[in-house]
Amino acid sequence: MTDTLLAFLEHSADADDKEALCHAFKDFSELYGVEAFGYQVLPDPFEASDTSFTFEYNTFPAQMHEAYLEERLFEHDPVTSRAATALQPQFWFDVEQTSPGTRFSQRLFTLLRESGFTDGFTIPVFGPYGLAAFVACGRFSGAFDLTDIQLRVLQLASQELFSRTLILQKRDAPAPPHLSEREVEVLQWLARGKSNAVIAAILGVSPHTVDTILRRAFVKLEAPNRISAVLKALRSGLITL
Repeated sequence: MTDTLLAFLEHSADADDKEALCHAFKDFSELYGVEAFGYQVLPDPFEASDTSFTFEYNTFPAQMHEAYLEERLFEHDPVTSRAATALQPQFWFDVEQTSPGTRFSQRLFTLLRESGFTDGFTIPVFGPYGLAAFVACGRFSGAFDLTDIQLRVLQLASQELFSRTLILQKRDAPAPPHLSEREVEVLQWLARGKSNAVIAAILGVSPHTVDTILRRAFVKLEAPNRISAVLKALRSGLITL
C-alpha cells in the first residue's frame, strides 16, 4: 500500500499538465477498486467573476455528468456538503439514508443508480485561502471493500492531486500585477485587520489617501472588494501574513 502511494507521488511530481496528473490518479485509484471518478475544483469563493462549475476530469457515465451540470445538482449535493464539514470520505448511499430527502437529493441518488453505480464515496480536499475540491469515486460492480487505512491512503492521494493541480495552475498563471511599495504596505495592514482610519494613523497619511491607494490596488488586482484584494495579493505572494 505504501509502495503504491509513493509511486503515485512520483507520477504526480513528474506530471507536466493536468491531464497527465489525472491519468496518474485514475491508474492509482483503480488499484483500490475505483471504476469511475470525478474531480471537481470549486469556484474561488472570493472571486466574484468565478461562478463556473466544471469537472477537471470525469469518467462518470455521460448521462450522470451532463445532468449533474445541466440541472445544477452540484448546488444541492448533500454528499459534498457533508464531506466538506466532516473532512473525511462520505459514502453516497449512507448520506442518502441520513440527509433530508429534498427533490434535488432524490434526483441525485436516483441518477446515480440509473447510471449504474452500486457504491461510491466523495473525498473533500482543501487548498490555501478557502480553495477546495472534491474527488468522487464510484463502482458499478458491488460495494467497495476498503479498510479505514485504505480510505485514508485514497484521501492522501486526493489531496496530492489537488495540491499538484494548484501548483501547475500557478506555474501557468500570468505574472501578478506590479504594486507600488505604498500599495503593498496598505494591503499588508489590511490583511492584518486594520481599518482605513487605523492604517492612515500608522502611515501618517489621511484616510482619504489610504482609500485612494486601496482603489488603485483593487483595479490592478481586478478585485471587487477588500477581502478579494487581500486574498489575491496573498495568493500571488505580493503580501504575507
